[in-house]
Amino acid sequence: MLQGREREQNELSRVLTRARAGHGGGMLLWGEPGIGKTALLRDAEQRATEFRVLHCRGNSAESGVDFAALRELLGPLADRVPALPGPQARALTAALGRGPGPADRFLVGAAVVSLLAVVAADQPVLLIVDDAQSVDLATARALTFALRRLGGVRVALLVAMRDSPATTVWQSLRVLPVAPLPDPEARRLLARRAGGVGAPRANRMLKLAGGNPLALREFPIDTEDGAGIAWGPAPFGPRLRAAFADRLAALDPGVRLLLVVTAAEDRGTLCPITSAATELGVAPADWERAFEAGLLVVTDGRVDMRHRLLGGAAYDAAPPAQRRAVHLALAAALPGSGAEQLRAWHLAAGLDTPDPELARALADGAPRVLRHNGPLAAAVVLRRAAAITADPATAGLRLAAAAQFAWEGGDIESARRLLTLAESRTTPAAITTAAAGLPGLLELVAGDPARAHTLLLRDADAIAARLAQTPATLVGPSTVPPVPTGPEEVAVRSANPVPSGRDSEPAPTLAGSRLERGADLVAGLRLLAERTEWVLGQGVDRPMDGQLEAVVAEPSPTYAVQLLPPAAQLLEWGLAEAGLEPYLTVAAGLRAAGDRAAAVGMLPQLATMQFATGRWEAGETTLEEAFDLASGPGADNILAQCWNLRARLAAQRGDADLVADSVERALALSRPHAVPLLTGGAYWHHGFHALTAGDAEAAYRRLRALSQPGHEAAHPTLARLATLDLVEAACRVGRFDDAAAHSDHIVLWARRSRARWALAAAYACRALLAEEDRAEHYYRRAVAVGDSRHGSFGRARTQLLYGKWLRRVRRRRDAAEQLRLAADGFELIGATAWAARTRTELDLTGTGTKPAGGSDTPLTVQESQVARLAAQGLTNREIGAELFLSPRTVGHHMSRILEKLGLTGRSELRGIDFDNGMRLTRPPL
Repeated sequence: MLQGREREQNELSRVLTRARAGHGGGMLLWGEPGIGKTALLRDAEQRATEFRVLHCRGNSAESGVDFAALRELLGPLADRVPALPGPQARALTAALGRGPGPADRFLVGAAVVSLLAVVAADQPVLLIVDDAQSVDLATARALTFALRRLGGVRVALLVAMRDSPATTVWQSLRVLPVAPLPDPEARRLLARRAGGVGAPRANRMLKLAGGNPLALREFPIDTEDGAGIAWGPAPFGPRLRAAFADRLAALDPGVRLLLVVTAAEDRGTLCPITSAATELGVAPADWERAFEAGLLVVTDGRVDMRHRLLGGAAYDAAPPAQRRAVHLALAAALPGSGAEQLRAWHLAAGLDTPDPELARALADGAPRVLRHNGPLAAAVVLRRAAAITADPATAGLRLAAAAQFAWEGGDIESARRLLTLAESRTTPAAITTAAAGLPGLLELVAGDPARAHTLLLRDADAIAARLAQTPATLVGPSTVPPVPTGPEEVAVRSANPVPSGRDSEPAPTLAGSRLERGADLVAGLRLLAERTEWVLGQGVDRPMDGQLEAVVAEPSPTYAVQLLPPAAQLLEWGLAEAGLEPYLTVAAGLRAAGDRAAAVGMLPQLATMQFATGRWEAGETTLEEAFDLASGPGADNILAQCWNLRARLAAQRGDADLVADSVERALALSRPHAVPLLTGGAYWHHGFHALTAGDAEAAYRRLRALSQPGHEAAHPTLARLATLDLVEAACRVGRFDDAAAHSDHIVLWARRSRARWALAAAYACRALLAEEDRAEHYYRRAVAVGDSRHGSFGRARTQLLYGKWLRRVRRRRDAAEQLRLAADGFELIGATAWAARTRTELDLTGTGTKPAGGSDTPLTVQESQVARLAAQGLTNREIGAELFLSPRTVGHHMSRILEKLGLTGRSELRGIDFDNGMRLTRPPL
C-alpha cells in the first residue's frame, strides 16, 4: 500500500479507465529521486490486470544511442513486426536492432502506431517508461508521435522522470507533479518503518527527508546521525545514494562544491556561505548555473536549497578531505564575537584528531547555546566536545552533561545512549556530579523501579556528602564548588571539570551558584526514591499534608514537577479536585519551557486527574499528547501508563477489542521490569471490563490479584481504588466472605482518609452486603456523600446499584428514577457500555415508554425480562438472582420463550431486537 498517494493513484486510474474504453492517452510523473514515481508506476501496473504491459527504463550510458529504449520496450512484440506494412516493418526491425539498414524515424513512428493498434485490438496495452530523462531522443519522439495518433485506441503511456519536462519532447504529455508527502503521511510511513520511534528522532528524520519516501526508508534512524540531538547532513543509504548519483554526476564540479558548502553550513546564511565558497574556488559562473538550474535561491540574505536532499547527497558523496576543508572554510568565514560557538563547531567538524583547546571552547559555549537554542542544541555541542576530548574521564563528564540536556529536551533515547557512553569512560561518582539523578530517572521511566530507587538514593547521598564538605561561605560568583545545583548548572560545570590530568581544562566560573539549590536537588531525589517505593507497592501511605502547597510555592516547573504527588495517590486521598490545578499549572510551565522529559512523565498523571474530575474531553487530549511524547524506545513505563488509561476508557465504552489490545500492550511493557503499579493497572482495567461485560467470575479473578501478596499485580493503592469493583464482582459470584473482608478494608480507609469517594464506596459495599432493611440506608448515604457532579462515573455507578436494588424489591418507579439519572450520567461522559447496561435495567422496571411484554410481543412481562437477561449471557441461576426466581422457574420460562419466538437455542436471543417487535436482527451463529 502506498502511503499518502491517493491523489496520484486516482489520476493514473483515470488514464487506465479511459484506455479501457478506447480513449488512448498518457501521463508523465515528475518529481525528485526517491519521491515515489517508480512505486506509482508499479502500483498502476498492478491495477492494470487485463492490460498487456510493456516496460523500459532510461539508461544514461545509452541515452545517445538511437532507439535503445525502444528495443527494450517493444522487444516482446518483435514477432508481430513482420505483419506490418513492408516499409514500416523494415524500419522498425532496424530500430529494434533485428535487421540491417538505417531506421527512418518517421517510418519507425508510423510502425509503432500500427504495431500498438494491432496489439490493442486484442488486449489493452500499457506502456511504462521510467527514468525518462535518460531515454534516447529517438525513442521519446517515436512514442510521443505514436501517442498523438492513438487517441481512439486502447493504449496508455505512463512516463516518469526526475527533471522538468518543460524543454523535452515529453512536454506534450499531461504532467502530474509528485510532491513530497505531507507531514502526517510522512510520519505514518516512518512509523511503519521504525515502529515506536521517539518524537525527537522522528522530527530529525522528517526534517532530513523532506517528505521523500525513499529517504524516510533509508536514513540511518538507529545511529547517532539520526538522533534527535544530531545536527547537519546525515549519511545516505545505498539506494538513496544511487538514486541521486546520476543527477550529481551531471552537475559541474563547482556547482557540486557549492551545494556541499550550503549543506554543511545548514543555516542558509548568505555571508559565510559566499565567503567559504569563494575561498574554496567556487566561481560566480557556478552560482549562476546553480540559480538557472533552480538548485539555489537567494532572498533577504539567505540561501535556500530548493532540493535539500540533493544538497545532502552532494555532502554525502564528497570525500572526507573535501568536507573537512569546507568546514574549516566556514569557520574562517565566521568573524565577530557572536560567532565563537558556531566557529568552534565547524572547526571541530574539520578535525579527525582530539583537540583539548577546541573541546574546551565548545563546552564553554554550552550555556549560551542552551539559552538561545534549547537543551537539545546544547547536547549536540557537548557531544561534539566529548568526541574531540582525549582524556576519557573528561569526555565521560561531557557525555553525561550532554545526556542531561538530551533528557531535558525530551530525547530520552539519546539521553540513555549518551549516559551509557559516559559510563564506559568515567566513574559513577563523576556521572553523579555531571548528571545528578539522571540514571535513576531513566531507569524509572523505562526500567526496573527497584534499581531506580537504588540509583536515586545513591546520587542523593553523594550530592549531600559534597554539600556537607562545601562551606556556604565559599559559594559565590568567584568560586565553583563541586556540588551539582540543578540540571543546567550541573551540565555546564561537568563540561569543564576541575583539572585531573594532562587533557583536562580549568573549570569556568558560574556566577550565582546557590547551595540551596543543591539541597533542593537532594530533597527532590529522595522524594522520587520514596515514590519509587510506592510504585513497587512497598511504601507507607503517608497523608499528603503540605505537598500540593509545596508545588504551588515552587516557581520552577522543572522542580515543581518533582514535587507533584502521583495521581493515584491524590485520588486515594480524595484530593483529585485540589490537585488538578497544580497539575495544570506545572504542565503549562513545562510546555512553555520546552521541558519535554519532565512533561512525558507527568502527562499520563494529568490525564488521570482530568478523568477523575470529569474533564473527559481534556483528559483524552492530554492522553494523546502523552502517547506522542512517550512513543519510541526509552519510555516503556510511561507508555504502559498510557495504554492502561486507554484500556480504562475502552472498558467504559465496552470496546472489548481495544481493551484486550491495550491491556496486552501495557503488560508487555510492565512485566519485564516488574512494575506492580503498572501491571496492577492492567489487571484492574481488564477486570473492570469483565464486570462491564457481565463476566463477574473473570472480573473477580483479575481484581482479587490486586490485594494478593506476592502477586505481580498486587498494589495497595490500586486495591483500594478498585474495592467497589471487586466487592460487586464477589457478590455476583457468591463469594460473600471475600466481599465482606474487602468491604471492611475500604471502611477503614474511608475513616482514615475521609475521602468522599472512599466513603461512598464503603457505603455502597455495605449496601451490597446488607440485609434488605439496611441496604437502602447505605445506598442513600453512598449517593449523598459521593461526588455530586452529574458527569461523575462514581455517582452514576452508585445510582445504578441503588436502582437495581430498588427494582429487586419491586419499587419500580423509585428504581426508574435512579436508573434514568444513572443512564444520563453515563451517556454524558461517554460510558456507552454502562449506559446500555443501565437502560436494560430501566427496561426491566416496566416503566419505560414501551413496556416489555406490550401488544407487539408474544412474551409476557416476566418472560421478556428473562429473555433480555439471557440475551446478555446470564445463566439461569444469575437470572434467578436478578428477578427473585428459582433457576427451575427460569428454565421453564426459557422453554416457553424459545417456543414462542421460534428459536432453537438461547444463544440466538442475542440477535433479537427487543424494542421493535422481537425481530431477529442477525442470523444465528
